[in-house]
Amino acid sequence: MAVQFERNINLEDIDSDALFGIEYLAHQTVGQKIILWGNVIIAVFGFVFLQLVYDAPVLITFPVLFVFLSIGFLFGANQSENLSIAGYLKLLFFKPKKYLNFSSTEDISLMKEEAVKLKNEAEIQKKREVSATPEGQRRSLIVVIVLIVTVIVFAMVMFGLKTYRVNNSVHHTVGALVQQQYLF
Repeated sequence: MAVQFERNINLEDIDSDALFGIEYLAHQTVGQKIILWGNVIIAVFGFVFLQLVYDAPVLITFPVLFVFLSIGFLFGANQSENLSIAGYLKLLFFKPKKYLNFSSTEDISLMKEEAVKLKNEAEIQKKREVSATPEGQRRSLIVVIVLIVTVIVFAMVMFGLKTYRVNNSVHHTVGALVQQQYLF
């Protein structure tokens, strides 16, 4: 009975530089690749050659294999992006006299600004989701109708005040005096 697993793999999580997904083989320079694979090839061929040609015992061929593989991985593989395993072991066993202090590469203020932007976007998205429901659309329609009625009432009041002033003004304007002269 075969068991089948469903795998969901996010391609952004896979480091394309890491060979077979092995993190120690990521961020290698060309020289490191040559050192690593050259020593692996030398180790395998040396093991096979010593076994087949010289019929050497395993107690001799296995250490030879191990030495070349160790050299390849010490200088050809990386502990981190900027540090080989040999460099890491050197720092681990022989404490450096020159200490390096690293500061954060990301600015905290930029991170806070991004957090505020994300929060605002989340609020906007939430408002959109609320307005997408029938109840939210009903509220939006009521708000639009109230605004339109308010604008119309305001315009009517302003027009009414203007006509009231013109008709009930105590002072005469030049245009009104000219018209009165021509009428009489």
